[in-house]
Amino acid sequence: MSINEGQDADFICKFSSFPLANKITWIKNESEELISENEKIEIFNLEESSALKLIKPNTKDNGSNYLVKIKNDFGEVSSNKAILSISSGPVFIVEPNNLNVLRDKEAKFETVIKANPKPNVIWLFNDKEIVNNKDGYRIEKDVAKDKYSLIINKVSSNNIGTFICKATNEYGSIEKSCTLDVLELPKINSKLDNITVNENDQAKFTVKVSGKPKPMFKWFKDENEIVSNAELFETNETQDDEINLIIKSCKSQEHSGAYYVKVMNDYGEAVSNKATLTINRAPKFINVPKNTVVVQDQSVKFECLVDALPKAKISWFLNGKELTVKDNIKFEADPKTSSNNLIIPKVSQSTHLGKYTIKASNNVGESEHSFDVDVLGKFF
Repeated sequence: MSINEGQDADFICKFSSFPLANKITWIKNESEELISENEKIEIFNLEESSALKLIKPNTKDNGSNYLVKIKNDFGEVSSNKAILSISSGPVFIVEPNNLNVLRDKEAKFETVIKANPKPNVIWLFNDKEIVNNKDGYRIEKDVAKDKYSLIINKVSSNNIGTFICKATNEYGSIEKSCTLDVLELPKINSKLDNITVNENDQAKFTVKVSGKPKPMFKWFKDENEIVSNAELFETNETQDDEINLIIKSCKSQEHSGAYYVKVMNDYGEAVSNKATLTINRAPKFINVPKNTVVVQDQSVKFECLVDALPKAKISWFLNGKELTVKDNIKFEADPKTSSNNLIIPKVSQSTHLGKYTIKASNNVGESEHSFDVDVLGKFF
């Protein structure tokens, strides 16, 4: 029996029985699913006929089969099976979902559409119909299962937008819109630069990143994650997809080292190159000569150790006058240890007595230290 959606379905079975039938049973789908009367089903039984009335049956009953069994005291007989065919407009059983897909991966919209007769299904992108096997699109359908699919082989930013699935037959038309958003793995788009600053100055590392969803980030120094400390560090990101690490006041021992950043989202992570922070520091005396008494004509060596970056220039003064090799002295320096020594091979009371001053300087600052030298005459 064929009806249109919204119509009633009437099944009538004529039979003969002697003696009269004492039991008439309607069955659905061969499963002994006995049919009983309710607000949607009416059954009319006469001596030689029985009628089943389905009041506006649901489209889910399309394809169902019905039969009737007649029974009297001497036996039972079954009718043939009658199939209910309900002509109907398309209905989404499973709607196509919005998709979030990684760039260069496959995207697949899927839907299940019921209709009788089977619908014509088309897909549109930004209101333009998609052609199968063109521009990276592939359209598939499994009519037996009422399944229809649109596949994008390799998504790109060109596929970001609104897709529409439209199904039509002679009884109606439906459509459903869905969106595709293209996600991206985190990516480092610029190089971290090495930085050189003076002690107590600010240092700022900057790198450009991308990713969708917007990636989170962590900064590291010498393989150790930098723990948030508002007094020492500041991290931020700009609308230009830059992320920054600001060291507010650089201390040589604490902050010198190699820095890098790691960015991550739900789909992966990326790590930047390592950049070195060099902190120039003013000269600082680690070891200095003390007030000294020496004997006439003996040799003496004054040792000085200076910490500085860049390397400090060392000058020696006696009573305010800078010393040179013309003053019968020698200078000795060891770049590995930063030691700077003054050697007097033969001390003279007239030449080498007085106040000595060491001055250490670089482009960051300078420092000085003074000590006294007393020269005693020889005793025979």
